[in-house]
Amino acid sequence: MIGIKTSDDVYFLADALFSGETIEKYHLFFLYDVKEFLNTLDRLEKLEGKLFIPSHCEATTSIKNLIILNRNKIYEIMDKITNYCENGVTFEDILKYIFDEYNLIMNPNQYVLIGSTIKSYLSYLYDEGKIKYEFKDNKMIWKRES
Repeated sequence: MIGIKTSDDVYFLADALFSGETIEKYHLFFLYDVKEFLNTLDRLEKLEGKLFIPSHCEATTSIKNLIILNRNKIYEIMDKITNYCENGVTFEDILKYIFDEYNLIMNPNQYVLIGSTIKSYLSYLYDEGKIKYEFKDNKMIWKRES
């Protein structure tokens, strides 16, 4: 994914930001790398231009509120996952919990896309020392770090 700035200070931001409507409806969106998405939001905050055109929402002269909305949703999901891991749970437990929390409907496509995204969150939270894992009865158990 790339963003493009034109000579007249218009930024085309591709999938770097999601609209409020998308976040409100789906809560989760496909993320391969949570850390890089957060880094992208940090970089977007520093941009100055006449117009910003994200691919999932209307063109706007300011993306500040959209950045805050995207970042807050990422942190909300991380908090939910971390707290749910308090007593040790499997990936499948976490996936079901997130779908239930956000009233999402499971189907094969959502299982793959959101499942992959949840794994990205788990990887990020592990790298940040927020959760750990262990194998128990041949199952990977995710647990909140003390």
